[in-house]
Amino acid sequence: MKNSDVKDYMHNEETEIINLACKLIHQKTENPPGDEILAVRVVEDFFQSLCIPYTIFEKIKGRANIVGYIGRKEVGVPTLLVACHLDVVPAGNGWAGNPYDAWIENGRIYGRGASDNKGQMAAMMAVARFLKENESRLKGQFLLAGVADEERGSALGLEYLLNECGVSTDLAIIPDIAHNMQMIDVTEKGTLFLEITSHGRQAHGSTPEMGINAIWNMMIFLERIQQLRFRQTSHPLHTPPTINLGSVHGGTAPNIVPALCKAQLDIRYLPGDSSDAIVGDIKGILKEIESQYPARFDVKIISDQSPTAVPSDTPLVELISKHAQSVLGIRPEPKGLSGATVTKQLIQKGITAVGFGPGDETDAHAANESISIRELIDFAEIMTLVSLDILAE
Repeated sequence: MKNSDVKDYMHNEETEIINLACKLIHQKTENPPGDEILAVRVVEDFFQSLCIPYTIFEKIKGRANIVGYIGRKEVGVPTLLVACHLDVVPAGNGWAGNPYDAWIENGRIYGRGASDNKGQMAAMMAVARFLKENESRLKGQFLLAGVADEERGSALGLEYLLNECGVSTDLAIIPDIAHNMQMIDVTEKGTLFLEITSHGRQAHGSTPEMGINAIWNMMIFLERIQQLRFRQTSHPLHTPPTINLGSVHGGTAPNIVPALCKAQLDIRYLPGDSSDAIVGDIKGILKEIESQYPARFDVKIISDQSPTAVPSDTPLVELISKHAQSVLGIRPEPKGLSGATVTKQLIQKGITAVGFGPGDETDAHAANESISIRELIDFAEIMTLVSLDILAE
């Protein structure tokens, strides 16, 4: 089959890709609470219309995942998984229209989830249609998954599929990194979310010396944490490590000395560093403050995901680069991602997984989220060619 045949096929799929994306966006799958089953039903109808075998997995009712299977799985023959998440973040404010009534404007699809990650799912459904129609040519198996809970850690999504449902693959592509298909995610920073609690003693606001102000003590810590020294400060594919103060909560009224203050930190650290070392350093800072002031602190780890990486010269990266260049005229660069995708869970299972996909990096989670229709078509073409190279006889 010629590359031009795939190109023509995907251009003929434009209307279907738009319709599927709009149907998926229309399903309100804000996480929390999730309700991914609403979008799963759209994918299920599609799979049924093409006689694609599928399984729905639910760890909690309504928090559904769906996996469709094309081709055959055999020993020694590759399996390729593409997973798009069906949950979205809350819509928030500032929209020009209803975020769940998708609309088309200037060649773009607008709506919550358009670029993160329902537009990509719609494009991959077009890829699935092509592969199903050419299933007799496949020597391996293609899996298309619509997964839950990516926006909140994937415990009900890909982690559940890998750890409890027996879903397995040799290779995986996760189209959840945007950057307009100009980069391939081969390494991701570690992600460490911490909650620091400062304990004080409540007293009347007119006699603060009778209490211990938990907020003042927290402020001492927050000033010092900005000077935290990371063991690994540079990496050829990554920006430097970061610390973000995401939230601070404390106190109840101006005339009460606060007995409690909580702060949440988002720390993104480089391969070569470790969360144990970072937490140890933070505990050292807290211990030093406790020795100097009437202060007491606790540290709680909310989330801890280690850095992950695959070699930049892995054949999967070369395949994507080759076909992206043929379709787009540009060769995407292997790079590191500061955010976290479900490639982490896959790599930790020994699966070669990379991130690649369409979309503007500034669109995800923003008001008036949108994605280019042309990019979706180009992405579908590239992913079809990559899948054929891996799976076709």
